Amino acid sequence: MALNGSAMAEGVWGGIALSLAVILLALLGLTPSLRWIPEVPLIVAAIAVPVAGYALTGYRAGRRSGRMAAGALAGAVAGCISGAVGGIAYVLFGKSLLNIVVGLLLGAVAGGVIGAGGGVLARR
Repeated sequence: MALNGSAMAEGVWGGIALSLAVILLALLGLTPSLRWIPEVPLIVAAIAVPVAGYALTGYRAGRRSGRMAAGALAGAVAGCISGAVGGIAYVLFGKSLLNIVVGLLLGAVAGGVIGAGGGVLARR
C-alpha cells in the first residue's frame, strides 16, 4: 500500500509552522543587538520546539493514515523544510553556505526519526 498525499501535506504544513518558529529563534539568537537575551532558554527552545513539532506532525500523519511510515515521511518533510530555513537564516547572518545542507540533512533525519515516533503513538 503506497502512502498517499496526506502525509506529504502534513509534512509541508508542519514544516511551514516550524519554519516560522525557526525564523523567530534565529532572529532572537543571532541578532547582535539582542545579545542580552539569555542563551540557555533559546537553546532549550531551539531543541524543544522542533522535537515537539516533528512529533506532532508525525502523530497527525500517522493518525490520518494509520501507518507509522506516514509519520516518518511527514516528519522528514517537516525537518527538511525547517532545517533548510534554519540553514538559510545562518547564511543570512554571515555563516557558511554549508549550513543550508547540514540543516536540511539533520532536519530530515531528526524529523523522520521523531515523526516515526509520533506515528507509532498515533497507532495506539
